[in-house]
Amino acid sequence: MRVAIDARHLQTVARVRGIGRYTRNLLAAFARQAPPDVRWTLLRLRNFPPPDPGLLPAHDDIATSRLRRPELSMLALDPLLLSLELGGRGIDVYHSTQLSLPARRRFPAVVTIHDLAPLRWPAHYLRLPYARLGHAWQYALARRADAVIAVSGATKRDVVERLDVPEERVIVVAEAVDAEFDPPPAGDGRALARVRFGVPARYVLYVGQFDPRKNMRGLLRAFGAAADRDRDLRLVIVGELGKLSSHLHEALESERVPRDRVILTGFVDEPTLAALYAGAECLLHAAFLEGFGLTALEALAAGTPVVGYAGGAVAEVVGDAGVLVPSGDEDALANALGRFLDDDALRSGLRARSRSRARAFSWDRAASETLAVYRNVAR
Repeated sequence: MRVAIDARHLQTVARVRGIGRYTRNLLAAFARQAPPDVRWTLLRLRNFPPPDPGLLPAHDDIATSRLRRPELSMLALDPLLLSLELGGRGIDVYHSTQLSLPARRRFPAVVTIHDLAPLRWPAHYLRLPYARLGHAWQYALARRADAVIAVSGATKRDVVERLDVPEERVIVVAEAVDAEFDPPPAGDGRALARVRFGVPARYVLYVGQFDPRKNMRGLLRAFGAAADRDRDLRLVIVGELGKLSSHLHEALESERVPRDRVILTGFVDEPTLAALYAGAECLLHAAFLEGFGLTALEALAAGTPVVGYAGGAVAEVVGDAGVLVPSGDEDALANALGRFLDDDALRSGLRARSRSRARAFSWDRAASETLAVYRNVAR
């Protein structure tokens, strides 16, 4: 069985985001398992820098070219270009790891859908014509896919309800933390936060981007309520301060929050991120929607509980290793954070459950379940 996988997200800006992590970890797990009946082909970008070195299965390549702003062509133009690039290659299964399906094909196709945020917040995600056209076309093609992999039960429900894909064609395959994720002890994490970022005392942590679904205003309001009661508490915000950071800065200007107690680190490398997770009191998570909730799982793997909204898949990931409240209930989130910080027994109990909860998720299991999808559609 020859399986072609879209690995272009290992070369674009997505390489350090969820899509890149998903692709990299899935391919590494395939390499570890080395199924003897599968030959791998990776779709690559010839006019972009090569991906970072990593564990990959033995493979051949299909080299493609796209615009230097790949989102312009990898969404709106991809269906036409992929139809030409993948045709006549002897492919038995094609796996699109993020909305990159050909318009015409003679082979089964699998697409992974991480979330349907563009359909919930079209004013943000679909405001430009190419984005509207590209998403509409790709969602139509996803309806015709032989199988849809959803990264959570919440995403599966969205795919079934919003894209009208038959339930039996949507398979849940959960993600996991990176194999190399190696958080230090909590004390070491706090020491790094103090030395590198000037965090003088206890802190709660946010990790991620700043688009509207991440709800920066709600995050700051919950922290502000806790900060009123605990003068030593800090909020550490980790994320690339690019074009989406305007949403964060607008929230900082409009919300009543002690600005000198909010610390922005910008993008950090993986060891630093793992240390910041480990040293935090909790991950504060106010997002309205998460297709999976990888940052929540990373926090648990570092032994750090989650306090946040049970939006999207977060409740599936966190289980009993956090304090979750209904999405959008700002008072409940603020009260939950205050209760967590005040209750030593609660904090200790959640910390004791965090790592075991994270171990319930595995990339090797995700790879095995994904291989089963390939074999099923290739029959």
